[in-house]
Amino acid sequence: MKKLVFLLSTCAFILNLSKAQEHTKASEADTLTVVEHLDELTLLWDVESLELKTYQGLRKFCRSSAYRHSITEMLESMHHYDSLLYDMAIEASKQKHAHMKHLIHELESFEKHYGVKQFISHLKEECVAQSELEKHKKDYKKDNGDESYDSKVYVVELELKKYVKHLTHRIDRLDRHVHHLIKE
Repeated sequence: MKKLVFLLSTCAFILNLSKAQEHTKASEADTLTVVEHLDELTLLWDVESLELKTYQGLRKFCRSSAYRHSITEMLESMHHYDSLLYDMAIEASKQKHAHMKHLIHELESFEKHYGVKQFISHLKEECVAQSELEKHKKDYKKDNGDESYDSKVYVVELELKKYVKHLTHRIDRLDRHVHHLIKE
């Protein structure tokens, strides 16, 4: 519970700070602030993704609106800073920063394939699968092999791990790009 409260308060803090920056031009200080927030969110995601890619984490996501809301808010915050960074990258690319094109491509790909709507849609499918599995748990417990409960849990968990791993990989790549830009 303490972790959830910390996560929610951090997300709220980050969202409040982002609103103040929303209509300002991208200066070096703004870039550093965006980078700092993305770093914080990346660390939070790394912690939360460990639980989320397990069957128990999926169960928690499906059943707890507070947990689901905290994960969704974290991703919305991440996408907000990703959008700010995108605007900064577009502006910098006009000044012929070569690395910006790579960053812009990463940001566009992140938004296209791992946006909040896509995340919620994917996890909703996982929740439906988890719900169906739990509904027929008694029957599956009697089966062996591929039709057993444990086997079906393993398949759901594998799919979940794969998705979270890809999302985490994208988040980490964005983080590396951002830090590379700060060094330039």
